[in-house]
Amino acid sequence: MNTANDLAKAEADYRKARFTIIGHGIFFVACCTLAVIARRMFKMPPALLTVVFVVALLLFGGDLLRFLSTKRRLGRLREAQTR
Repeated sequence: MNTANDLAKAEADYRKARFTIIGHGIFFVACCTLAVIARRMFKMPPALLTVVFVVALLLFGGDLLRFLSTKRRLGRLREAQTR
């Protein structure tokens, strides 16, 4: 019974982490779009997009790692339940 509860909690955590990653992805695309528009309007160097990528990795890195760890934990629990 304990593994069923663990599996249910892991699935809920995975869904929450996946929703967060999707939200971050939408925000990232919006920021890239704004950076491209601003770069063209103000004749900025192409390095502006690099800054957007680096900032996104710094801000969303923890959530990415949390998503990957919950995905890995869910896979282990599902494999253990099928045995």
